[in-house]
Amino acid sequence: MPGEGYAWVDGYWGQRGNRYVWVPGVWQRPPYAGAYWSHPHYDHYQQGWQMHEGHWDHEDHGDHHDRGHDEHHDHHE
Repeated sequence: MPGEGYAWVDGYWGQRGNRYVWVPGVWQRPPYAGAYWSHPHYDHYQQGWQMHEGHWDHEDHGDHHDRGHDEHHDHHE
């Protein structure tokens, strides 16, 4: 780790033109407190595969919201 507060961003296979190239991992500083790295990934749509670039996201995004929704739902029953 090059310094305090850095996060390791994993390498991944990225598309460059018509071929895939390995993009090596790097140390990066999150742009704000509580950020986590959302890895690049591919999703399959009707028109084919689409790559989503990696990006920084909030820690409370995703599963946390689902759990909170479930607790809220249980509370009403």
